[in-house]
Amino acid sequence: MRIRHAVAATAISLGLLGGLSGIAQAAPEGPAQQETAISQVEAAAGYGGSISRTEVIKRAKNWWDRKVPYSQSAYAWDINKGKKYRTDCSGFVSMTWKLTTSRTTSTLDEVATKISWANLKPGDMILRNGHVKLFEKWANSAKTSAWIYEQGSTATDMDHETVSISSLKSGGYAPWKYKKITG
Repeated sequence: MRIRHAVAATAISLGLLGGLSGIAQAAPEGPAQQETAISQVEAAAGYGGSISRTEVIKRAKNWWDRKVPYSQSAYAWDINKGKKYRTDCSGFVSMTWKLTTSRTTSTLDEVATKISWANLKPGDMILRNGHVKLFEKWANSAKTSAWIYEQGSTATDMDHETVSISSLKSGGYAPWKYKKITG
């Protein structure tokens, strides 16, 4: 909460929030948040806006380095401690894309566009019903395997590993690009 007030104060002093009077009210954290209700503070901090592929991977690596444990009910800070996200697979992808809330595997496609496997780039998601992974890079020049980040399960927590594209396809996964990703 203090962080949000500090961000609001900084944004106000820099003139970023124009017509904001008083202290911005922080949005509630947790499942009750709605993607449609973005606060001026969140907008000033870039939540819900465009994001570069480099920043997406940097944010993913931060959770990997911190070994954030998997949970469908717990929340963890993002890289700059500006927002907390649910620590399951879809919360992880929401965090990397700097969304305003933790989406689910059934709603992530609303902020993304389906792409071909050949067009996968760093920061794209690999989604199936019930699970999602984040594409980091190709593991070989033939583009038959990829490095991914994911919040796997309570048994594995954060994963950073190579997977074959054929196993992803046979597992029902499809590649998607965040609509506001740049680069």
